[in-house]
Amino acid sequence: MESSTAGTTATAAGPEALQAATMCEAFQLTAAERPEQVALRAAGGGPEYTFADYAARVRTIAAGLAALGVGRGDTVALMMTNRPEFNLVDTGVFHLGATPFSAYNTSSPEQLEYLFSNAENRVVICEGQFMDVLRSADTPGVEHFVTIDGEVEGAMTLEQLEAGGDPEFDFDAAWRAVEADDVLTLIYTSGTTGPPKGVETTHANMMEQCRAVAPVLPIAVGGRQLSYLPSAHIADRWLSHYSAGIVHGATITS
Repeated sequence: MESSTAGTTATAAGPEALQAATMCEAFQLTAAERPEQVALRAAGGGPEYTFADYAARVRTIAAGLAALGVGRGDTVALMMTNRPEFNLVDTGVFHLGATPFSAYNTSSPEQLEYLFSNAENRVVICEGQFMDVLRSADTPGVEHFVTIDGEVEGAMTLEQLEAGGDPEFDFDAAWRAVEADDVLTLIYTSGTTGPPKGVETTHANMMEQCRAVAPVLPIAVGGRQLSYLPSAHIADRWLSHYSAGIVHGATITS
């Protein structure tokens, strides 16, 4: 794992965020500590967000989702390639106490039907390129599609979602109400022994995983990390999104 010259190596105790009770608390600590550092960027000159930008977008995304009725205990499906918007949206969802989960981009309509009926999500946030397969799936429980990369018939854009947030929404109260035993994400297994199993990973699970691994796989605080594995797999979520990015304040390049 590559560290930047601006990053400092974690001490034995690690960054303050490593001791957080929830991933929400960890993110807020990290964003407050390094607001001007680049948090998210895309390879090849794509969009770039500092931690201050990241934190601001998390607030507006959470407010927009709350206006759609998403709250603690609800699920939100994500279907997108590795890109900064994944991190923005995923983090916005779990700050509500809701549970974001990712569908593999190669999923068939039948696989999506099973996934969404099992997760019972009413909202899907995706890239426009996946709208055709999503429309082909029989998912009567889905009420809202949100596209992150422009207008597509039958969906609102991410910008529209954020613009539609209630200005009176109490974001700080929402994330502070999230508890360690709330489900942070669902990881659907490959299904080689039957239908995929939705593994419930709580905030406490993930925070303890970060704490347990840190002494044997040190991560540079404020360093750099690549995100290239599917977010539907726990490896990218844990290594890039949660541990390196949110807990250790690394710059994540998709």
